[in-house]
Amino acid sequence: MLTTEKEVHTRNCNYTLYFKPGSNSDWTIHLINHSTAKESFVEIYADCQEFKYRAKSDFPSVIADLIDLAIAIHAADRLAFQNLRQEQGHIHVVLPVRNPEKMNSESFQLQLVNLLEHTTGSLWIFEFSKRLEEDFFVVQQSSLSVSSQDCEVALWSGGLDALAGVYQRLKSNAGKSFVLFGTGGNSRVYKLQKDTARQIQLNFPGRCTLYRVPIRFCDSKEDRKNKITRARGVVVAMLGAACSSLLGQQELCFYENGTGAINLPYLKSSLGLDHTRSVHPLTLLKVSSLISELLGEPFRVWNPFLFSTKSEMCNILPEKLSSVTNSCDSPHRSNPSQCGYCSSCLLRRQALAAAKINDKTRYVVLHRNDKPRIDPSISLRHMLAQVDTLRYLLNQSSSSEKQWETLTSEYPVLDDIVDRCFMMENLTSNDMQSKLIKLYQNYVTEWDEVKPQISIGLIEANRNEP
Repeated sequence: MLTTEKEVHTRNCNYTLYFKPGSNSDWTIHLINHSTAKESFVEIYADCQEFKYRAKSDFPSVIADLIDLAIAIHAADRLAFQNLRQEQGHIHVVLPVRNPEKMNSESFQLQLVNLLEHTTGSLWIFEFSKRLEEDFFVVQQSSLSVSSQDCEVALWSGGLDALAGVYQRLKSNAGKSFVLFGTGGNSRVYKLQKDTARQIQLNFPGRCTLYRVPIRFCDSKEDRKNKITRARGVVVAMLGAACSSLLGQQELCFYENGTGAINLPYLKSSLGLDHTRSVHPLTLLKVSSLISELLGEPFRVWNPFLFSTKSEMCNILPEKLSSVTNSCDSPHRSNPSQCGYCSSCLLRRQALAAAKINDKTRYVVLHRNDKPRIDPSISLRHMLAQVDTLRYLLNQSSSSEKQWETLTSEYPVLDDIVDRCFMMENLTSNDMQSKLIKLYQNYVTEWDEVKPQISIGLIEANRNEP
């Protein structure tokens, strides 16, 4: 039965989602929108065939539960529509699992709802019942045995950071094998993941394998969905951890530059903009603890490039590889598809320019004559305002202690990151502080070097505007 506290929260929920498992890894979701009293039934499918490649002959029930939980969070994050400028949403999920006692425990529940509130801003309530239906086929299927030798399992988006990250890791770990794990429900991204992985495989024959688990809705166009999926990092980490554990590993890597991972706000007035926490150090710490709790053994989700700028990640990347990736927040259907003026495109352009890599990518803002519907300089102005703030804070003193004091007076989250993550990074707190100071010093220096080049067609075009 629900506790009294849960009953109170449940009565205030905006959405309730009841999950019923199908014959394979497909689910029927009974979706209730309490604010409109509308009910609908939605089907979602995850292609889990890649999980048959494993070092373990059996398929642990906790791994199957981890996969189902990831699918449920993905579905709820898309279907429980949330206006990011409105008050906090409440989401109630009812999911049958194989280990309800473990997943209904106070420790697991607290960690799960805390993680999702941190990443999505919504309040979540979970009820785990006993799964009575037969397991999906990949659990019952005999494994296709793979070597349990030391390999690095990394999440694979097909973006520039992922490409630069695996290239750096392959170069610095000669002889080590890598498994690239991708997921998502977007056909364009799915193709991008395949194409970029092929380029890496051509450059490092026999050292990289691509596994993917796509998640797709079936005939659900009538149900309004969130375009911004704030739980995406949690979902891919859970699925990637399932893959890694089945391969006999106890780690999973995100390849993301440090400034993008921490993602400090550009302006205090820009809090309404999306500031994702998918690869935030605190997110990785929380998701590591949650997965460890469920698996009953230590599991680490970490970012080897937390203290590197995007330019530093790209500095040894061959020029021909950089242009095969896509970084745009809102890709255009026409050619060129990347806008060149969203924050992701701008950071990509800045990184390649600072790394002295000739960026052959075609961008809307540079290679098309039609004007964007919005002022294309907005994101650049916000990013440069942040650079100005960082420069001012870091130039207040030459003392690392004073620099950290002024930096955290403006961005107190950095103190929280160090206090909670320095042990996971195998550093002292002082060493981690120094590395973060150096990260932002390098970031400011890089922008100072390439700002005129990146501003072409953006700020100059709007110089006379107030």
